Amino acid sequence: MNTTPQPDPRDRPARLTVGVVGAGRVGPALAASLQLAGHRPVAVSAVSDASRRRAEEMLPDVPVVPPAEVLERSELVLLTVPDDALPELVTGLAETGAVRPGQLLVHTSGRYGAKVLDPALRVGALPLALHPAMTFTGTPVDVQRLAGCSFGVTAPEELRLAAEALVIEMGGEPEWIAEENRPLYHAALALGANHLVTLVAQSLELLRTAGVGAPDRMLGPLLGAALDNALRSGDAALTGPVARGDAGTVAAHVAELHRHAPGTVAGYLAMARATADRALAHGLLKPELAEALLGVLAPARPTAPAAPAAPRGTPHERYRRRPSRPPHPYAPARVPERSRPMTATLLRTAADLHARARTGRRAVVMTMGALHEGHATLIRTARKIAGPEGEVVVTVFVNPLQFGAGEDLDRYPRTLDADVELAGRSGADAVFAPSVDEVYPGGEPQVRISAGPMGERLEGAARPGHFDGMLTVVAKLLHLTRPDVALYGHKDAQQLALIRRMVRDLNFGVEIVGVPTVREEDGLALSSRNRYLSPAERRTALALSQALFAGRDRHAAQEALRARAREVPATRARAEALSAIGESRAAADAHAVATTAGGPAAVRAAARLVLDEAARLDPPLRLDYLALVDPSDFTEIGDDFTGEAVLAVAARVGATRLIDNIPLTFGPFGDAS
Repeated sequence: MNTTPQPDPRDRPARLTVGVVGAGRVGPALAASLQLAGHRPVAVSAVSDASRRRAEEMLPDVPVVPPAEVLERSELVLLTVPDDALPELVTGLAETGAVRPGQLLVHTSGRYGAKVLDPALRVGALPLALHPAMTFTGTPVDVQRLAGCSFGVTAPEELRLAAEALVIEMGGEPEWIAEENRPLYHAALALGANHLVTLVAQSLELLRTAGVGAPDRMLGPLLGAALDNALRSGDAALTGPVARGDAGTVAAHVAELHRHAPGTVAGYLAMARATADRALAHGLLKPELAEALLGVLAPARPTAPAAPAAPRGTPHERYRRRPSRPPHPYAPARVPERSRPMTATLLRTAADLHARARTGRRAVVMTMGALHEGHATLIRTARKIAGPEGEVVVTVFVNPLQFGAGEDLDRYPRTLDADVELAGRSGADAVFAPSVDEVYPGGEPQVRISAGPMGERLEGAARPGHFDGMLTVVAKLLHLTRPDVALYGHKDAQQLALIRRMVRDLNFGVEIVGVPTVREEDGLALSSRNRYLSPAERRTALALSQALFAGRDRHAAQEALRARAREVPATRARAEALSAIGESRAAADAHAVATTAGGPAAVRAAARLVLDEAARLDPPLRLDYLALVDPSDFTEIGDDFTGEAVLAVAARVGATRLIDNIPLTFGPFGDAS
């Protein structure tokens, strides 16, 4: 957001009045960036409440008006609408006479060049296509990130210098794209960016399945180095088992993907074949290793449905069977799949559990059943902690003390057979699934654990008595299972904090380990209750994680710009003394955003915007609470808070109640954290 006083346009006559048609994520950021260079936003159009709020936040005091009025007030108009809407918008504006001769008309679509603006060109407008090759968040951080961003520039030759100057004023780097090359340019960006996101998401999921507790931390340096090498060296950066011709390793990869993620096999084979072809063409793959490798990758080769069977001895035959050729020494036979999955022993009584021999550490994962990938991650982490000589025990017990009046005790899913299978496959040695009588002999306990004041906040306020029942059963299960370490997920952050407090206050001899939240590909935190959601309800439920991510992004933007404010002097005198499109923009940008309302208040506001919009969906999201709290006691933090915090949300969608949270760290003014 820019609150720095702007110079009088009369003092800088080359500056333009700027209008925005389409207040999505891109338009307000570009207009705010032009404002920092001395131009003056005068009007913006918005079609939804979310875009209206975004415009008001990033372009304060700029009126929201219909598109035709935006053009009437502006010398430079940014058309920042979806690709499919752009041609019709341009035609409509030209036909209604809204476009004026000499008016700069700029669109930001990557798909189109300048010709899509021909209807406006015919009435005298000056057409420019400026496509920022960046993902936008719709927050002030986008203005900061435009520094150094490449823009695909297409325009009539006589306007090329003007187009490139505008990009430079926004902090970007212009890259000329010929009109006829625009579709290929955009396809190349989509291939690199959008498909990369899909591949990374699949890799993260598979690493979690493999028991990696922090797959993002593992992939980050690897992918960062690979991307850097690829950008610097192109095909010369090819490496890995495919480029080396390690057919046995590739075969093992294919076998594992068939076991755990069969839907990814075709894509893996196609990409591996493309890698092999490029490595062979550049001399990176030795020809004597290529044949064995191509045999492994043969399923990726397209075949015509009606083609006759190839005669024995053709290349097709060699890729498919090669029965008489001895295997290459570096290409061992395909790795067979395991004959059966790991199994866990089902135990019903504490006596049976205590009778088991113990030689190493015992790690316990407590659940209420209906296990999913989030539980599997806990179990795999427990397996690592316990080690090969230790023991992992998973408890499955639906605790009646944790359910209040009208809650879903009877509705709660019970899938013990599937739970035992998943637990064993994830590395558990035993599943302890006691009856209610085993846990509470003689009926409900007369003596219980009290959660205290922390247990009356947030979840405790929404579900009175819930945490007393939770702590009581956790205490009993800790005594019944006698673990050295117990693991709980961060998704239930308040529960984890209370368990840690109980263990410390009552001197339980057990280590408590928290494991990060596991999310589905769309961001929704994994929960046994997700299965209750209809497709429409699930779409609404995504607002929980989206609100948390919006708060996190706002926090990150504020911290980054505060760090920049330390580095760039923020005084008006200093800024005015610097280059108009260089360091002055950096100084003004940093000063404007770093001195606006930030910290906890800004985080809450960003998250609340998402939740308010979800409340108007069909079906609506009904918010229980949004809170930014100190994790030591779950009280709301103030605007001057520094240290670790938790942004937590709970809401109902239909009949299903969901919770989620995300950790944040607040530093003092000017500190990045």
